Amino acid sequence: MTGINGSVAESIGDASTVLLVAPADSCTDETACTELLTRHSPPHPNVICVTLNKGPDDRLDVWHRYVGEELPDRAAILDARREGSGEGATAVSSVPSIKLETLPEDAELLDLTATIAAQVGAWSDTDHRTQLCLDSLNVLVDRYAAQDVVDLVRGLNTLCADLDVSAHHHVNPDDCPESMLAMLRPLYDAVVERDGDGWTVSTADSSADPSAGPSFRRTVDGRSGGSSRDSDPQDIVPLPYSFDTVLELVNNPIRRIVLYELKCRSGDEISFDELVDAVGKRSGSVHAGKPDGTERLALQLRHTHLPKLQERNVVRFDRHTGTVSYRSNPALEAHLECLKTLELGRDPCRG
Repeated sequence: MTGINGSVAESIGDASTVLLVAPADSCTDETACTELLTRHSPPHPNVICVTLNKGPDDRLDVWHRYVGEELPDRAAILDARREGSGEGATAVSSVPSIKLETLPEDAELLDLTATIAAQVGAWSDTDHRTQLCLDSLNVLVDRYAAQDVVDLVRGLNTLCADLDVSAHHHVNPDDCPESMLAMLRPLYDAVVERDGDGWTVSTADSSADPSAGPSFRRTVDGRSGGSSRDSDPQDIVPLPYSFDTVLELVNNPIRRIVLYELKCRSGDEISFDELVDAVGKRSGSVHAGKPDGTERLALQLRHTHLPKLQERNVVRFDRHTGTVSYRSNPALEAHLECLKTLELGRDPCRG
Protein backbone atom coordinates (compact mmCIF):
# COMPACT_ATOMS: atom_id res chain seq x y z
CA MET A 1 0.00 0.00 0.00
CA THR A 2 1.42 3.37 -1.00
CA GLY A 3 0.38 6.96 -0.55
CA ILE A 4 -0.83 8.97 -3.51
CA ASN A 5 1.02 11.99 -4.79
CA GLY A 6 -1.11 13.67 -7.43
CA SER A 7 -4.49 12.57 -8.70
CA VAL A 8 -6.25 9.33 -7.90
CA ALA A 9 -6.53 8.53 -11.61
CA GLU A 10 -2.76 8.85 -12.13
CA SER A 11 -2.00 6.61 -9.15
CA ILE A 12 -3.79 3.51 -10.44
CA GLY A 13 -1.96 3.25 -13.75
CA ASP A 14 -3.74 0.97 -16.20
CA ALA A 15 -5.95 -0.72 -13.60
CA SER A 16 -9.26 -1.66 -15.20
CA THR A 17 -11.30 -2.21 -12.03
CA VAL A 18 -11.05 -0.08 -8.90
CA LEU A 19 -12.63 -0.30 -5.45
CA LEU A 20 -13.07 3.24 -4.12
CA VAL A 21 -13.18 3.10 -0.31
CA ALA A 22 -14.26 6.45 1.11
CA PRO A 23 -16.95 7.99 3.32
CA ALA A 24 -20.14 8.59 1.38
CA ASP A 25 -21.38 12.10 0.54
CA SER A 26 -17.90 13.60 0.93
CA CYS A 27 -16.18 15.95 -1.48
CA THR A 28 -13.16 13.63 -1.52
CA ASP A 29 -15.34 10.72 -2.65
CA GLU A 30 -16.94 12.84 -5.38
CA THR A 31 -13.59 14.23 -6.53
CA ALA A 32 -12.07 10.78 -6.84
CA CYS A 33 -15.15 9.51 -8.66
CA THR A 34 -15.07 12.20 -11.33
CA GLU A 35 -11.30 11.83 -11.74
CA LEU A 36 -11.80 8.14 -12.48
CA LEU A 37 -14.68 8.82 -14.87
CA THR A 38 -12.62 11.29 -16.89
CA ARG A 39 -9.17 9.69 -16.72
CA HIS A 40 -9.21 8.74 -20.39
CA SER A 41 -10.14 12.21 -21.59
CA PRO A 42 -9.93 14.41 -23.56
CA PRO A 43 -12.23 13.74 -25.20
CA HIS A 44 -14.67 12.69 -22.52
CA PRO A 45 -15.37 8.96 -22.70
CA ASN A 46 -18.61 7.04 -22.56
CA VAL A 47 -19.94 7.15 -19.00
CA ILE A 48 -22.37 4.77 -17.29
CA CYS A 49 -23.51 5.67 -13.77
CA VAL A 50 -25.35 3.03 -11.75
CA THR A 51 -27.01 4.72 -8.78
CA LEU A 52 -28.48 2.76 -5.91
CA ASN A 53 -28.73 5.49 -3.30
CA LYS A 54 -29.18 8.90 -4.98
CA GLY A 55 -31.36 10.35 -7.69
CA PRO A 56 -30.15 10.87 -11.27
CA ASP A 57 -30.21 14.65 -10.85
CA ASP A 58 -27.77 14.34 -7.94
CA ARG A 59 -25.38 12.43 -10.19
CA LEU A 60 -25.63 15.04 -12.91
CA ASP A 61 -25.00 17.79 -10.35
CA VAL A 62 -21.77 16.12 -9.20
CA TRP A 63 -20.56 16.01 -12.80
CA HIS A 64 -21.35 19.69 -13.35
CA ARG A 65 -19.63 20.75 -10.11
CA TYR A 66 -16.40 18.84 -10.66
CA VAL A 67 -16.10 18.51 -14.43
CA GLY A 68 -18.14 21.34 -15.94
CA GLU A 69 -21.02 21.78 -18.35
CA GLU A 70 -19.53 19.63 -21.11
CA LEU A 71 -21.11 16.19 -20.95
CA PRO A 72 -19.54 12.85 -21.94
CA ASP A 73 -19.73 11.72 -25.55
CA ARG A 74 -22.29 9.15 -24.42
CA ALA A 75 -23.92 9.07 -21.00
CA ALA A 76 -26.32 6.67 -19.32
CA ILE A 77 -27.74 6.66 -15.81
CA LEU A 78 -29.22 3.46 -14.43
CA ASP A 79 -31.53 4.22 -11.50
CA ALA A 80 -31.65 1.08 -9.35
CA ARG A 81 -33.03 2.56 -6.14
CA ARG A 82 -35.87 0.57 -4.64
CA GLU A 83 -37.41 3.55 -2.86
CA GLY A 84 -38.02 6.67 -4.89
CA SER A 85 -36.92 4.98 -8.08
CA GLY A 86 -37.68 7.24 -11.03
CA GLU A 87 -37.91 10.37 -8.87
CA GLY A 88 -35.36 13.17 -8.81
CA ALA A 89 -34.73 13.04 -12.54
CA THR A 90 -36.21 16.33 -13.75
CA ALA A 91 -32.90 17.81 -14.92
CA VAL A 92 -31.65 14.56 -16.43
CA SER A 93 -34.89 14.03 -18.35
CA SER A 94 -34.42 17.41 -20.02
CA VAL A 95 -31.02 16.44 -21.44
CA PRO A 96 -31.60 14.36 -24.60
CA SER A 97 -28.02 13.11 -24.72
CA ILE A 98 -28.35 11.30 -21.37
CA LYS A 99 -29.98 7.90 -21.48
CA LEU A 100 -32.00 7.22 -18.32
CA GLU A 101 -33.17 3.74 -17.39
CA THR A 102 -35.15 2.95 -14.24
CA LEU A 103 -35.31 -0.57 -12.87
CA PRO A 104 -38.58 -1.76 -11.31
CA GLU A 105 -38.70 -1.87 -7.53
CA ASP A 106 -38.81 -5.68 -7.51
CA ALA A 107 -35.75 -6.05 -9.74
CA GLU A 108 -33.33 -8.64 -8.41
CA LEU A 109 -29.55 -8.80 -8.36
CA LEU A 110 -29.14 -10.51 -11.71
CA ASP A 111 -31.71 -8.16 -13.27
CA LEU A 112 -29.48 -5.27 -12.23
CA THR A 113 -26.32 -6.90 -13.49
CA ALA A 114 -27.83 -7.99 -16.79
CA THR A 115 -29.07 -4.45 -17.42
CA ILE A 116 -25.60 -3.06 -16.74
CA ALA A 117 -24.13 -5.67 -19.07
CA ALA A 118 -26.59 -4.71 -21.79
CA GLN A 119 -25.56 -1.06 -21.65
CA VAL A 120 -21.85 -1.88 -21.54
CA GLY A 121 -22.26 -4.18 -24.53
CA ALA A 122 -24.18 -1.54 -26.48
CA TRP A 123 -21.12 0.72 -26.51
CA SER A 124 -18.46 -1.96 -26.99
CA ASP A 125 -17.87 -1.00 -30.63
CA THR A 126 -17.63 2.77 -30.15
CA ASP A 127 -14.40 4.71 -30.59
CA HIS A 128 -14.16 5.80 -26.96
CA ARG A 129 -13.56 3.74 -23.85
CA THR A 130 -16.48 3.26 -21.48
CA GLN A 131 -16.20 4.27 -17.82
CA LEU A 132 -18.55 2.63 -15.32
CA CYS A 133 -19.41 3.94 -11.85
CA LEU A 134 -21.45 1.89 -9.36
CA ASP A 135 -22.54 3.76 -6.23
CA SER A 136 -22.68 2.00 -3.94
CA LEU A 137 -21.88 -1.54 -2.88
CA ASN A 138 -23.19 -0.76 0.60
CA VAL A 139 -26.75 -0.88 -0.71
CA LEU A 140 -26.17 -4.28 -2.28
CA VAL A 141 -24.53 -5.62 0.89
CA ASP A 142 -27.64 -4.58 2.83
CA ARG A 143 -29.99 -6.23 0.32
CA TYR A 144 -28.27 -9.51 -0.50
CA ALA A 145 -26.10 -12.26 0.91
CA ALA A 146 -22.38 -11.50 0.94
CA GLN A 147 -21.46 -14.27 -1.51
CA ASP A 148 -24.07 -13.05 -4.00
CA VAL A 149 -22.53 -9.57 -3.93
CA VAL A 150 -19.06 -11.05 -4.42
CA ASP A 151 -20.34 -13.00 -7.42
CA LEU A 152 -21.87 -9.86 -8.91
CA VAL A 153 -18.56 -8.01 -8.58
CA ARG A 154 -16.64 -10.91 -10.13
CA GLY A 155 -19.08 -11.14 -13.02
CA LEU A 156 -19.02 -7.42 -13.74
CA ASN A 157 -15.25 -7.17 -13.45
CA THR A 158 -14.79 -10.10 -15.83
CA LEU A 159 -17.14 -8.48 -18.32
CA CYS A 160 -15.36 -5.12 -18.04
CA ALA A 161 -11.99 -6.77 -18.63
CA ASP A 162 -13.32 -8.59 -21.69
CA LEU A 163 -14.81 -5.42 -23.20
CA ASP A 164 -11.97 -3.04 -22.19
CA VAL A 165 -14.20 -1.05 -19.83
CA SER A 166 -12.80 0.87 -16.86
CA ALA A 167 -14.96 0.52 -13.77
CA HIS A 168 -14.97 1.73 -10.20
CA HIS A 169 -17.30 0.73 -7.39
CA HIS A 170 -17.94 2.86 -4.31
CA VAL A 171 -18.05 1.49 -0.77
CA ASN A 172 -18.38 3.41 2.48
CA PRO A 173 -16.11 1.72 5.06
CA ASP A 174 -18.07 3.27 7.93
CA ASP A 175 -21.15 1.28 6.92
CA CYS A 176 -19.62 -1.98 5.71
CA PRO A 177 -18.35 -4.88 7.85
CA GLU A 178 -14.60 -5.35 7.70
CA SER A 179 -15.17 -8.99 6.80
CA MET A 180 -17.06 -7.85 3.70
CA LEU A 181 -14.33 -5.40 2.75
CA ALA A 182 -11.81 -8.22 3.07
CA MET A 183 -13.84 -10.26 0.58
CA LEU A 184 -14.14 -7.37 -1.87
CA ARG A 185 -10.58 -6.04 -1.98
CA PRO A 186 -8.96 -8.98 -3.83
CA LEU A 187 -11.54 -8.76 -6.62
CA TYR A 188 -10.17 -5.50 -8.06
CA ASP A 189 -7.06 -4.47 -9.93
CA ALA A 190 -6.59 -1.61 -7.47
CA VAL A 191 -8.05 -0.43 -4.18
CA VAL A 192 -8.04 3.32 -3.53
CA GLU A 193 -8.76 4.15 0.09
CA ARG A 194 -9.17 7.38 2.02
CA ASP A 195 -6.64 7.46 4.85
CA GLY A 196 -6.87 10.53 7.06
CA ASP A 197 -6.23 13.55 4.86
CA GLY A 198 -4.91 11.59 1.90
CA TRP A 199 -5.36 8.55 -0.29
CA THR A 200 -3.57 5.22 -0.41
CA VAL A 201 -3.57 2.77 -3.30
CA SER A 202 -2.89 -0.94 -3.27
CA THR A 203 -3.17 -3.78 -5.74
CA ALA A 204 -5.49 -6.72 -5.25
CA ASP A 205 -4.23 -9.74 -3.33
CA SER A 206 -2.03 -11.62 -5.77
CA SER A 207 -2.64 -14.84 -3.84
CA ALA A 208 -6.29 -14.83 -4.83
CA ASP A 209 -7.09 -17.30 -7.57
CA PRO A 210 -8.22 -15.18 -10.57
CA SER A 211 -9.51 -18.28 -12.35
CA ALA A 212 -12.05 -19.03 -9.62
CA GLY A 213 -15.27 -18.18 -11.36
CA PRO A 214 -18.47 -17.01 -9.72
CA SER A 215 -20.41 -19.56 -7.71
CA PHE A 216 -23.77 -17.85 -8.19
CA ARG A 217 -26.02 -20.75 -9.16
CA ARG A 218 -29.40 -19.90 -7.67
CA THR A 219 -31.33 -16.70 -7.57
CA VAL A 220 -34.85 -15.39 -7.16
CA ASP A 221 -37.12 -15.34 -10.17
CA GLY A 222 -36.99 -11.69 -11.21
CA ARG A 223 -40.72 -11.72 -11.90
CA SER A 224 -41.69 -12.55 -8.32
CA GLY A 225 -39.43 -10.17 -6.41
CA GLY A 226 -37.94 -10.78 -2.99
CA SER A 227 -34.45 -11.17 -1.61
CA SER A 228 -32.27 -14.10 -2.54
CA ARG A 229 -31.42 -14.77 1.09
CA ASP A 230 -34.95 -14.43 2.46
CA SER A 231 -36.90 -16.43 -0.11
CA ASP A 232 -38.60 -19.75 0.41
CA PRO A 233 -37.11 -22.71 -1.48
CA GLN A 234 -40.07 -22.91 -3.84
CA ASP A 235 -39.35 -19.35 -5.03
CA ILE A 236 -35.83 -20.22 -6.14
CA VAL A 237 -35.06 -20.74 -9.82
CA PRO A 238 -32.02 -22.95 -10.50
CA LEU A 239 -29.52 -21.25 -12.81
CA PRO A 240 -27.35 -23.77 -14.68
CA TYR A 241 -24.74 -21.17 -15.64
CA SER A 242 -22.13 -19.19 -13.78
CA PHE A 243 -22.90 -15.55 -13.16
CA ASP A 244 -20.47 -14.26 -15.78
CA THR A 245 -21.81 -16.71 -18.39
CA VAL A 246 -25.26 -15.16 -18.09
CA LEU A 247 -23.73 -11.71 -18.55
CA GLU A 248 -21.87 -12.98 -21.61
CA LEU A 249 -25.14 -14.20 -23.12
CA VAL A 250 -27.11 -10.98 -22.62
CA ASN A 251 -24.52 -8.19 -22.92
CA ASN A 252 -24.64 -8.19 -26.72
CA PRO A 253 -27.75 -6.49 -28.18
CA ILE A 254 -27.93 -8.76 -31.23
CA ARG A 255 -27.97 -11.86 -29.03
CA ARG A 256 -30.75 -10.36 -26.91
CA ILE A 257 -32.84 -9.67 -30.02
CA VAL A 258 -32.34 -13.28 -31.13
CA LEU A 259 -33.55 -14.49 -27.73
CA TYR A 260 -36.56 -12.15 -27.77
CA GLU A 261 -37.55 -13.28 -31.26
CA LEU A 262 -37.18 -17.00 -30.64
CA LYS A 263 -38.93 -16.88 -27.27
CA CYS A 264 -41.91 -15.10 -28.82
CA ARG A 265 -42.36 -17.95 -31.30
CA SER A 266 -43.17 -20.50 -28.58
CA GLY A 267 -40.49 -23.00 -29.51
CA ASP A 268 -41.39 -23.23 -33.21
CA GLU A 269 -38.59 -23.60 -35.72
CA ILE A 270 -37.75 -20.55 -37.78
CA SER A 271 -35.70 -20.43 -40.95
CA PHE A 272 -32.32 -18.76 -40.67
CA ASP A 273 -33.21 -16.19 -43.34
CA GLU A 274 -36.45 -15.30 -41.54
CA LEU A 275 -34.54 -14.83 -38.29
CA VAL A 276 -32.03 -12.53 -39.99
CA ASP A 277 -34.90 -10.42 -41.33
CA ALA A 278 -36.68 -10.28 -37.96
CA VAL A 279 -33.51 -9.33 -36.06
CA GLY A 280 -32.71 -6.61 -38.59
CA LYS A 281 -36.17 -5.07 -38.23
CA ARG A 282 -36.14 -5.10 -34.43
CA SER A 283 -32.57 -3.85 -34.01
CA GLY A 284 -33.70 -0.23 -34.04
CA SER A 285 -35.73 -0.83 -30.86
CA VAL A 286 -32.75 -2.11 -28.91
CA HIS A 287 -29.29 -0.61 -28.31
CA ALA A 288 -27.96 -2.31 -31.42
CA GLY A 289 -28.47 0.44 -33.97
CA LYS A 290 -29.14 -0.50 -37.56
CA PRO A 291 -26.76 -3.24 -38.80
CA ASP A 292 -24.35 -2.47 -41.63
CA GLY A 293 -26.36 -4.69 -43.94
CA THR A 294 -28.25 -7.93 -44.19
CA GLU A 295 -25.23 -9.91 -45.36
CA ARG A 296 -23.07 -8.71 -42.47
CA LEU A 297 -25.84 -9.42 -39.96
CA ALA A 298 -26.24 -12.93 -41.40
CA LEU A 299 -22.50 -13.54 -40.99
CA GLN A 300 -22.61 -12.35 -37.37
CA LEU A 301 -25.54 -14.63 -36.57
CA ARG A 302 -24.16 -17.66 -38.41
CA HIS A 303 -20.59 -17.52 -37.14
CA THR A 304 -20.79 -15.75 -33.76
CA HIS A 305 -24.11 -15.37 -31.99
CA LEU A 306 -25.98 -18.58 -32.82
CA PRO A 307 -22.94 -20.82 -32.16
CA LYS A 308 -22.43 -19.13 -28.78
CA LEU A 309 -26.09 -19.60 -27.83
CA GLN A 310 -26.03 -23.20 -29.06
CA GLU A 311 -22.87 -23.90 -27.06
CA ARG A 312 -24.80 -22.88 -23.93
CA ASN A 313 -27.75 -25.07 -24.99
CA VAL A 314 -30.07 -22.07 -25.35
CA VAL A 315 -30.86 -22.54 -29.05
CA ARG A 316 -30.66 -25.30 -31.64
CA PHE A 317 -29.07 -24.20 -34.92
CA ASP A 318 -29.12 -26.71 -37.78
CA ARG A 319 -26.80 -25.45 -40.51
CA HIS A 320 -27.86 -28.19 -42.95
CA THR A 321 -31.59 -27.38 -42.88
CA GLY A 322 -31.08 -23.68 -42.17
CA THR A 323 -33.40 -23.68 -39.15
CA VAL A 324 -33.19 -22.27 -35.64
CA SER A 325 -35.27 -23.13 -32.58
CA TYR A 326 -35.31 -22.01 -28.95
CA ARG A 327 -34.73 -24.33 -26.00
CA SER A 328 -36.90 -23.31 -23.05
CA ASN A 329 -34.80 -21.99 -20.17
CA PRO A 330 -36.98 -20.64 -17.32
CA ALA A 331 -34.02 -19.42 -15.26
CA LEU A 332 -32.57 -17.34 -18.10
CA GLU A 333 -36.03 -16.09 -19.10
CA ALA A 334 -36.66 -14.84 -15.58
CA HIS A 335 -33.81 -12.39 -15.91
CA LEU A 336 -34.42 -11.49 -19.53
CA GLU A 337 -37.85 -10.26 -18.48
CA CYS A 338 -36.49 -7.08 -16.92
CA LEU A 339 -34.41 -6.30 -20.01
CA LYS A 340 -37.32 -6.96 -22.35
CA THR A 341 -39.56 -4.57 -20.44
CA LEU A 342 -36.92 -1.82 -20.46
CA GLU A 343 -36.10 -2.21 -24.15
CA LEU A 344 -39.35 -3.29 -25.78
CA GLY A 345 -42.11 -2.45 -23.32
CA ARG A 346 -44.64 -4.76 -21.78
CA ASP A 347 -45.41 -6.61 -25.01
CA PRO A 348 -42.06 -7.72 -26.47
CA CYS A 349 -43.77 -10.05 -28.95
CA ARG A 350 -45.52 -7.23 -30.75
CA GLY A 351 -44.60 -6.71 -34.37
